[in-house]
Amino acid sequence: MTTAIRISAGPARLLPPVLPVLLLLLAVLLAPVAPGKETGVLYRVDTPEFAIVDGFSCAGSMCSVDVAGRVLSIRAGVFEPCLATYDGRPVGCRPATEYGPAEPWVLLDSLGVPPDQAPSAPWWRDAIDRQWALWWIGGALVLALVMGLVTASLYRGPRLPHGDHLRHTILTGVVAWLAPAAAVLVAEPEGRASMVGFVLLAPHVVLLPAALVMWWQHLASGPQSGRLRGRLGQAAVASLATALYVLGGVLCLAMAAGLPD
Repeated sequence: MTTAIRISAGPARLLPPVLPVLLLLLAVLLAPVAPGKETGVLYRVDTPEFAIVDGFSCAGSMCSVDVAGRVLSIRAGVFEPCLATYDGRPVGCRPATEYGPAEPWVLLDSLGVPPDQAPSAPWWRDAIDRQWALWWIGGALVLALVMGLVTASLYRGPRLPHGDHLRHTILTGVVAWLAPAAAVLVAEPEGRASMVGFVLLAPHVVLLPAALVMWWQHLASGPQSGRLRGRLGQAAVASLATALYVLGGVLCLAMAAGLPD
């Protein structure tokens, strides 16, 4: 009785490098809409009925914007109390959050603007400002599950290790470790004093996840027995490495881009 041994490691070895590539792609998509790129005094105004995300005219800590043909004025300096008037009438005002390196976001009482005259904000602004943490955690878990299932489905054996097994393993580990720093450089608004700090922090945040991605690459391109235990073990490593790497990498991006906490 003879047993066929595969020579090629198959497409499973291409999965680990996908993670740093996805992180860099996310940084490219986030860079144009990052809250930290705002240079005015005011970032966003929310009322019970609608949100205002652009059109602000600011001088010092005072900002104004036209709402339904009337002027909404807001004083919203980082270290100043929030004061607002709409058409000369005082309006309750309080900070929603402080962005730290970005700009203030304030909550106002109702302005009494009819719905057909109320300004509108694009859907993705709420996804970034209010729901990014849910997308972050949910996306990491879903991607981890997908990577685990794909890894299990692509598992082949018995087989010999890939010819460049060691080189691929080391290269994937180094890329996974440094990719978050590169992603921070892409997403970080230019001129931010905190840029160096975030770039230096990113590799430390993903040190353990990058090591797991490297181990995943080692398993995916190394020898395999073809047994069920090996299939399940490699799928578990793929899922764990994906979840931790995405959580750590996106956290670095969020801090660099100025997403609200």
